Amino acid sequence: MKQIFVTRFGGPEVLELREVAVPEPGPGEVRVKVAAAGINYADIMQRDGLYPNGPQPPFGAGFEVAGVIDAVDPNVVGWKVGDAVMAFCQNGYSEYVTAPAAMLLPKPAELSFEQASAIPCQYLTAYHALLTLGRLKAGQTVLVHAAAGGLGSIMVQIAHNVGATVIGTCSSVEKCALIRDLGCDFPINYAVEEFGARVREITAGKGCDLIIESVGGDILERSLRCLKPRGMLVTLGVASKNVPSVSSVELLANNWTVAGFHLMGYTADMEAMGHALADLKDWLAAGKLTVIVRHTFPLEQAAEAHRQISDRKTVGKVVLTTG
Repeated sequence: MKQIFVTRFGGPEVLELREVAVPEPGPGEVRVKVAAAGINYADIMQRDGLYPNGPQPPFGAGFEVAGVIDAVDPNVVGWKVGDAVMAFCQNGYSEYVTAPAAMLLPKPAELSFEQASAIPCQYLTAYHALLTLGRLKAGQTVLVHAAAGGLGSIMVQIAHNVGATVIGTCSSVEKCALIRDLGCDFPINYAVEEFGARVREITAGKGCDLIIESVGGDILERSLRCLKPRGMLVTLGVASKNVPSVSSVELLANNWTVAGFHLMGYTADMEAMGHALADLKDWLAAGKLTVIVRHTFPLEQAAEAHRQISDRKTVGKVVLTTG
């Protein structure tokens, strides 16, 4: 089968297509014939060597897929060959993956396989960062950076669904129009206006209750100036590759909370996961959540997909397909 490996830390050119044996499911595992593999910023951080406690090269890239079960360990209960699923896994940029049965979710009928590949990582990250950790409520104001991306576009919709006022940043007029249609009350094109000044104008100088940030560097530092006293900033990544520092004096002076988020710390929380999946079901049924997939690449073009994400040429979820 075909599989994409990270051969060394570096840019998209370090991704290499290899032929490897089809894996067999181990105890408690199933094997999934992959239809679509999701690409995430975490994949790029792993490729760059910036991911905390990440794998060392060479390693198989990717960790979320959607597809159909084609083999099941005899001890697995509740899943069978032919089930359409979404899964957390290792070596996700592959034609086949194995995964523990506990890491599987049933694919919603409303979603294509390409759309479903966004649920394990991006939907659950959006939900838990906003609601489980961020405790966002109706009437509060949230600032979402990179709001037209795969993660950001889902965050905009979740925040809108719970009744929050949503401010979103993106890099073009077209992306601003997209996030407005998704429920963003105040799109900001950061290519033509300084987001901090605009946020302070929108909030009449009061600032935001919650900010979701994944860029790092001076974006995190400037975002803090957009927080109201006792507000929270949640950081999800360092897309700029510039790790910022935060002044503890400023934190205590403003009662700010700066929180890191890593999804794997939430998947074992059965109560939180139950809420996330119940809301997903309700929002999909009501037409209140759309997974935007505008860019699909064959597995062989994984490097080009990474390149376009880094160059900010993509909108919504970016997916690799296996043909």
